[in-house]
Amino acid sequence: MMSSTPIVVAVLHGGPSSEHEVSIQSASGVIAALRQGGHTVHPVFVDRAGQWHFSPVDSPAATAMPNPLPLWAAIEQLRALRVEVSFLAFHGTYGEDGKIQAALELAGLRYTGSGVTATAVAMDKPLARRVFQGVGVPVAQAVELSTAGLSDLVVAQAAAARVVAALGCPTVVKVPAGGSSVGVEIPQTQAELTQALLRLCPGVDHLLCEQFIGGVELTSGVIEGASGQLISLPIVEIVPKGAAFFDYNAKYGNQTDEIVPARISPAHAQLVADLGVRAHLALGCRGVSRTDIILRHDGQPFVLETNTLPGLTAMSLLPKAAEAAGYSYLDLVQAIIAAALRHQS
Repeated sequence: MMSSTPIVVAVLHGGPSSEHEVSIQSASGVIAALRQGGHTVHPVFVDRAGQWHFSPVDSPAATAMPNPLPLWAAIEQLRALRVEVSFLAFHGTYGEDGKIQAALELAGLRYTGSGVTATAVAMDKPLARRVFQGVGVPVAQAVELSTAGLSDLVVAQAAAARVVAALGCPTVVKVPAGGSSVGVEIPQTQAELTQALLRLCPGVDHLLCEQFIGGVELTSGVIEGASGQLISLPIVEIVPKGAAFFDYNAKYGNQTDEIVPARISPAHAQLVADLGVRAHLALGCRGVSRTDIILRHDGQPFVLETNTLPGLTAMSLLPKAAEAAGYSYLDLVQAIIAAALRHQS
């Protein structure tokens, strides 16, 4: 935990991302907790056009101001406000893909979460799985598809046939850099896979198709302790109510049972916790991460992806795991800040 000494924190949130609203929810919790902890909090809202809004210290999240700033002017404003650390409550592209981290680093400003490389790699699902494969972290079999020409029905049908021949059905199809399960589909047949490829190919250079693995869906949270040691939080079991998988609506529409600790054996819980740490280290994460894992029915785990800025909404998995480990929401937020201060002193 960080000391109780009050500091000046900017909570950056919003942004031109499909997870704009989720980011606002996370920021609302962080802002309230930090104020409760006696810290000076500057809510900094980034609108969907990428303009930055600096509101008064007593404002709520997502407050739009009359004269928003572009990025580099906003960086100067953070410096003028003597912000000691920026708490990144972004989710998805723009704030979770390394771009904002790079801008803050170039300006010499401290921020929470992982650095530029770790965030960029973790956000790129095909690249992250190559990193995992390189260090022996188990991942599902996969086929990467270039989207060049994939908008043509005949090309999409041929690509779907190749994927089914390699991976079978059902198949998991992902855009390379989506979050909160946005841009993920699980077609059950080759015909459905063709349509999924047609839907998901616009705006991206490639798609990732992975073998579907049935089993228990779990998540393994990792935070840094006061001396920098990595702490595995209790494993959370995710059981969507009626949804095919843990998609956006299941995550944020109260359509999921999230069970802490997960209903798995102690040996399997340790195995999953260790995988969370291994994934965190493989990507070079710092401060906090949350790795999603499928435990196949035969006991073999497979890493799905690692989130370097896990959600901090009332429904998010990381706060629930932290609570089960004895951390209050404020404890968790302050631990994330403490890691940032320690790594970027």
